[in-house]
Amino acid sequence: MDSILYFDYIAVPLYMVLLFSSFARGMTKGRSSRLFNWILITSLIATVSDIALELLVRNTPVPRVNLIFGNFFAYSYFLFHNGTGLLYFMFIYSITNTWYVFRKRINFIFTSIPFDVFLVLLFTNPIFGKCFSVTAQNGYLRGPLMSVFYAMASVYVIFGLSHLIYCKRFLDIKKWFALVSMYVLTYGAVVFQFFNDIFLVELVASAISLLLIELVVLRPDEVLDSVVGLQSWKAYLDTLQKIMITKQPVQILAIKFLNAREVRTYLGEERYVKYIRLIADKALSLASTEHLHGELYFEHPGYIYLIIDEHDFDSESLVPILATSVEKYTDDLKGTGAKLEYKVCSIKYPDGLDSYREIKHIGHHFSELMPHDQIFIDAAEINKTKEFQIINNMNEILTRAIRDEKFEVYYQPIYSIWDHKFISAEALLRLDDEKYGQISPAEFIPEAERRGLILPIGDFVLDAVHKFASENEIEKLGLSYIEINLSVAQCLERQLPDKMASLRDKYQVGPDKVNLEITETSYDNIGNVMDENLKILSEQGYSFSLDDYGVGYSNIQRVSKLPLKIVKIDKSLVDNMNTVSGKSIMNNTVRMMKDIKKELVIEGVETKEDFETLRSMGCDFIQGFYFSKPLPAKDFIDFLKKNNLEPEG
Repeated sequence: MDSILYFDYIAVPLYMVLLFSSFARGMTKGRSSRLFNWILITSLIATVSDIALELLVRNTPVPRVNLIFGNFFAYSYFLFHNGTGLLYFMFIYSITNTWYVFRKRINFIFTSIPFDVFLVLLFTNPIFGKCFSVTAQNGYLRGPLMSVFYAMASVYVIFGLSHLIYCKRFLDIKKWFALVSMYVLTYGAVVFQFFNDIFLVELVASAISLLLIELVVLRPDEVLDSVVGLQSWKAYLDTLQKIMITKQPVQILAIKFLNAREVRTYLGEERYVKYIRLIADKALSLASTEHLHGELYFEHPGYIYLIIDEHDFDSESLVPILATSVEKYTDDLKGTGAKLEYKVCSIKYPDGLDSYREIKHIGHHFSELMPHDQIFIDAAEINKTKEFQIINNMNEILTRAIRDEKFEVYYQPIYSIWDHKFISAEALLRLDDEKYGQISPAEFIPEAERRGLILPIGDFVLDAVHKFASENEIEKLGLSYIEINLSVAQCLERQLPDKMASLRDKYQVGPDKVNLEITETSYDNIGNVMDENLKILSEQGYSFSLDDYGVGYSNIQRVSKLPLKIVKIDKSLVDNMNTVSGKSIMNNTVRMMKDIKKELVIEGVETKEDFETLRSMGCDFIQGFYFSKPLPAKDFIDFLKKNNLEPEG
């Protein structure tokens, strides 16, 4: 009885659509995607061969030409059909990130034995004809050793299912079922086909399971960065988690482009993406040249992570070649003035780095912790330093500080040139951790913002300053008000006016005793909530100042429209006053602020020379180490008693 080919006919367009979809969606990066595409190709060839064989030899006696091509397609079918089983087994190891197990020589030899046995039988079949035969009289016939073909294929089913069961603990359940479906559907179809050999349903069942895998397991939105077309940051983190679970020894080459944002802005998105791809391809080709397998991932705006299976490879030897490549690609863009500055870090797992969090953090922060003039560093030189331990354990540090009230407010006095005394102060937060000691606000404030802890910290500062002003009657110390920094999160908090009113009632500290500092970043985030907050607080009598003027995008027209009493000039403008142009910029800045009726606080003044220069320009207030560093509350009171209440000598 002739076999019914309808199911094979359905399978062919399915495989072709899957292949087109895979390439159209950019699923060509990474070992897993490449293996999946090879599975589609071998499955398609096997299906076409099966159809061709059936059409060529279904009528006997078989013509000579049909006999020749029939034999060709028979061998082609079995070679690619059984090869698909091996490829899918390899795909499972790749997608579960356990490839290093497969790569071990003993495991590789052991797992290759079934396919080797199959190849021996296939290539000796023309001599002995024990597996199958294609003759003019009988067409296609199975031989007594055909069952060995199926037995060898079944070995990979057993291996694959066993490995998937082992890996179930760290795979998404939907993805796990999709991967298992290949075996369930395909070999369920084989059993059905064994008892109903006219229905060729095996290959269409395989196509359906591969469709399920492409939809559920190999989702481009989870794997690929849509802009650059490389494997994404999310895929990198997912791979890291699997590495941690399977304890796979790897080496990660982290490349950080220090000026990525600036270069992208200058070149434009399209040329920047081309630039990154060229460098990424070179990094992969370098690994390939050294006979290493590498998986490459990209994180915006400019991080590349190359995970290399070879744990002990000397990755520093790649850096000079990479440097030459970056120079070459810079030459290709000559005339643009663009050049990526970068640093490289080698992270070996599990050598001293035994946690997902440590590897993630060191990949982000290694450039901040290495010498300025150094391009390459081994993570082992960083991960035990106090600075990295602070970064790595910042969540624990902040949680402990909030719980145990380890934060403390310091006060830096602000000198009035016109009153010849200190008339205000800026409240500054300090953290003295019991384990790591003094931690800079530059370290813990950004982390607190990222971790959603800035609101309780901001509430602590507001309460502490109001309490200080109430208990010490600051006007008797010569102070008019105290400045408090507001974070973006606080500015956007609907309860902010209510919180200020509650503190005012609790401590009996009027709004004229508090000045609220906002940054340009805060004002860039202005929306209905922040706009309403500033309006309500202004109506209640609170004044505002703009902090860090000179480091962002503010212009005089913009500042004139903001509800500000004071503008604070950033230290960077003071540092540049030793040049003619820098002094001119400061002088013009002071003049323009005076023209729009803003009071000026100059931050970061450290020398008598700078103080005299700024005084001659007509500045209002001076803040900086020239007078005092930030002081604890008790020391600050003593400072005011000495300098504000005692007659000048």
